[in-house]
Amino acid sequence: MKLLLPALLFSALAVAQTPTPPVPTPTPPAPAPAPAPTPAGQEPKKQEPAKQEPKPAPSQDPAQNGKPATDKPATDKPKTDKPVGDKPRSDPAKDEPRIDRPDEDAPRPKGTDPADIAAMKSAEAMLEVERKLAEEMKKGKITGLDKILPFDELASWPYEDGLKGMPKRIKDIDGKKVMMTGFMLPIDEVEKIKEFLLVQSLWSCCYGQPPDINGIVRVVMPKGKTTDYFFDPLKIVGTFKVEATMLDGYCVDIYQLHVESLEAIKLK
Repeated sequence: MKLLLPALLFSALAVAQTPTPPVPTPTPPAPAPAPAPTPAGQEPKKQEPAKQEPKPAPSQDPAQNGKPATDKPATDKPKTDKPVGDKPRSDPAKDEPRIDRPDEDAPRPKGTDPADIAAMKSAEAMLEVERKLAEEMKKGKITGLDKILPFDELASWPYEDGLKGMPKRIKDIDGKKVMMTGFMLPIDEVEKIKEFLLVQSLWSCCYGQPPDINGIVRVVMPKGKTTDYFFDPLKIVGTFKVEATMLDGYCVDIYQLHVESLEAIKLK
């Protein structure tokens, strides 16, 4: 054992005094040059990585960046057909007009009641009845009349005052036996009526443009006879009179129709 320990020490000293062979340096890939051999006993020098050159900043000139040159910088907005001063096109949904609705309990204007609408439709139908009656009279189916007198003929001249300016053709109807159609407009009562006004349309009379005096006929029932209110249009045969009726210094009517027969026109 004592001989083995000095032998091991001698071997260790011999190994320590032996010169260290040079360490082979790995060859870098081409094209980098191979580093010089490192002397024995020295550590190889660390190689610094090659410095990368900074990339050139993008040029303001698009032609230097490989892009086609334009007249305006890239930051400009594309050109539009509208002039610069025009306002941008707005959203149609936002431009819709505001339409308010009335409250459900708000009062309704006159003329929207179903009865009023029915009166307007009846007036249109009554005019059609009047046209058919005129055709029947021309064909000789209606006898004992001088003419069928429409409101359009009576109101075809501009009214001034009383009979002033009345055409001769209207004055010539005085005393003729005529047939008229129209709607009843009560004066005072709605039962046992002795006199009432006849108008072409309740709709225009009550809710639209009221007729002038030459668009109204005062109907006079025969002595001892009365009638009640009719919502339906009427067909009246009687003697037509042209006379100015004065009341408190004012002319209240110029046409009167003295009834011989009165009947309601039932419209389907």
